[in-house]
Amino acid sequence: GLNYYTGIGVVGAIIFFLTIFGAGLVRRATTYMGIAILAMVIMIFSVGIYMGGSIEGTPFFTAAMAQDFAANGFSKLPTAILHTFTYSGFQCVVIPTMIVVGTPLVTRKNCATSMWFSFAMNAIALTLAVCMLLGWTGIYGKSPLPTLTSCAYSAFLLLCLISTGVTTVFGFTARFSETKCLKKVSHNAVTRSAIVTLFIIIASMTVSVAGLTNIIKYGYGYCGYLAIAIIIVPFLTIGYYKNKRYASDSEY
Repeated sequence: GLNYYTGIGVVGAIIFFLTIFGAGLVRRATTYMGIAILAMVIMIFSVGIYMGGSIEGTPFFTAAMAQDFAANGFSKLPTAILHTFTYSGFQCVVIPTMIVVGTPLVTRKNCATSMWFSFAMNAIALTLAVCMLLGWTGIYGKSPLPTLTSCAYSAFLLLCLISTGVTTVFGFTARFSETKCLKKVSHNAVTRSAIVTLFIIIASMTVSVAGLTNIIKYGYGYCGYLAIAIIIVPFLTIGYYKNKRYASDSEY
């Protein structure tokens, strides 16, 4: 029941105050929110799958998958693969800000462990979400955000948006608050951070006026397509070559 524009202002204020006081606060805040998000993901989707019911002992989501496969076969597979890369592209957009906020991983083993852990968390959460939604397709129809009908999911989504917003905004803040131009404006680091943070938040809040549904439906998709070209492909080609060359040079 909260007014949408009031909600935008509240979220913007939370992100602003969590961002301007440095990486330490950002790291602690996102860690606690991450733990809460993981717990809520397991709770919401597990309960959702169980509540979805079954047909003669077969879960609804399994029956829905079998029915769709019988009607379409593998014809939807190319679209599914494209959506996989689109989602991956959107996730990769926040990698630079994660690097800025997080503690650097100094060994190849640390990096690999971190990525496999992230992969496992995303894969489990996505699989549970898809299974839950397939079991409720007859209820929500073709709504772009059917999970918003769950109050618990709304709380979970709020934490996701704030944690992503904090790391993304802080990435910009850390990058631009130390520029010579801003140092001329103020010698106080917190003041400079506040200026950059306020600018980014105002820009973000302006975009958010378009509405959550439009941002999810269009913004995330186009962002994912763009990231395939400017992040995923360069990472897998130029990045792979540079990493391999760096590893080779480090041996000598």
